[in-house]
Amino acid sequence: MRSIPVWAMVLLGLTCGCSRIKSKYDEVKECVKKEINAAVRTDFYSDYGAWDFYRVPLIAPYELTAIDDRNVWHCERRRNTDKFDYYPNSLLSARLSVEYAGISDSIIYLSYTEELTPVNKMPGHTYGNREMRRYVIIDVSTDYIEWHETKTEWLTALGKRNIYNIEFHHVDSLYDDFAINRRLLFNPSKR
Repeated sequence: MRSIPVWAMVLLGLTCGCSRIKSKYDEVKECVKKEINAAVRTDFYSDYGAWDFYRVPLIAPYELTAIDDRNVWHCERRRNTDKFDYYPNSLLSARLSVEYAGISDSIIYLSYTEELTPVNKMPGHTYGNREMRRYVIIDVSTDYIEWHETKTEWLTALGKRNIYNIEFHHVDSLYDDFAINRRLLFNPSKR
């Protein structure tokens, strides 16, 4: 008869001990998560990449990215600016790389290289529905993207948006200025 209360006490002790262990485990897990998140920068306007990934934030959610080296830059639209996006939406250009960029108010304007991406490096070895034109205007406030064939028509389209003081910045110099000096093309509002 005495063994039933003893077993009940043992089971009660194990149950309480396990819940305390689980709560300690959850506490430690949360601390580790915070430390990892602190070490991996995810803020859109401060993260310049790491190891083989380079990035330059433009106006959220748009950014320029390069993988492996800085020879080929792509314009990407992040789906979530609060965390690293493994599969952002890329502006589908057949051009090899973004060469120059500029910002005026909520407008991003980009110039791509004349060189096309080698077809053997394209998915399915075809350009498919990729944009062949070299110049683009992105109106971030409306999420509208406008492509242009020639520099003249691109500059005319920028003029229609009252953008006359056009400043082009080579993407490599933008990255260097951002990664080394922590400067962007514009000053984003603080959250």
